Amino acid sequence: MENQEKEIWNNLRTFGVEIEFIAPNGDGTTKREMNQYFQRLAQDFGTTGLNGDLVSPLSLEVSCASYSNCDSTKWRLKPDQSLSSYGTGFAMELVSPVLQGWNGVQQLQLMLKALEHIGAKVNKSCGLHVHVGVSDWKIKEFRNLFKRYIKFESAIDSVMPNSRRGRNNEYCIPILGITGLKQSFEAIDDCRSARQISSLLRTRYTKLNIKSFWKHGTVEFRHHSGTTDVEKIMNWLKFCLTMCQAADQHRAIKVKENDNRLDYTDKIALMLKGLSKVKNSLVDNDVRKYFIKRRRQLCTS
Repeated sequence: MENQEKEIWNNLRTFGVEIEFIAPNGDGTTKREMNQYFQRLAQDFGTTGLNGDLVSPLSLEVSCASYSNCDSTKWRLKPDQSLSSYGTGFAMELVSPVLQGWNGVQQLQLMLKALEHIGAKVNKSCGLHVHVGVSDWKIKEFRNLFKRYIKFESAIDSVMPNSRRGRNNEYCIPILGITGLKQSFEAIDDCRSARQISSLLRTRYTKLNIKSFWKHGTVEFRHHSGTTDVEKIMNWLKFCLTMCQAADQHRAIKVKENDNRLDYTDKIALMLKGLSKVKNSLVDNDVRKYFIKRRRQLCTS
């Protein structure tokens, strides 16, 4: 089963993650000391990942960078002034290089281990952003992805804490302000280019962001709450990559005349069932069970 999953990962698109967190400074730890720790991490693990798979030590190089730094060849520790640390530590962001395949998964898991080691925490101001490389996409793929996300946006809300639902967070607002799904679909279909979809959305601070396409060649999933938990991050990453797989395969998305967003709030199982049928899908039974269980846990939040 593991070999099969590795093969699927190796046939998927590139990805990247931005992990916002609060690094503790109660013991006098400085940002530079944290940077040195991350650099030692590559040497400590050598060429072997957590599960014995080979990982290039060079690919684990970490640098302290300014917030505007866009070097996508290495892991970067960056300050993040959009976060609120409430005096408990350093507000930071760990940004990955462009990752791909099983080797990329191993790198990510090593870095999450490092965040655990330094006692990284998150609060409501933190988010998890996943980028998926789509530099080859045309308008048809963008339409497919955005229509699917809009249809199930309220269902995805239901597996997020209240701070990431609806308009509760200024950094991940709904994709369109239109309640009726048919009207939303028509607005997307009227767009003849990715630029027109971008103009329709107006801001990059939407739950699904297209504006990263012209800077990084990606679409950015901004919906998820802040976390350093490997289970949460891996399940969300699988979801994001499979959403893009579905768009690649132009799987149909249908709505009825009078459907609106809230009609699909309890349809997380329906959405996941559809994604599980995508070729090279990472949304297997374990992923489906994870999100359905998470919805039950958060349904009263």
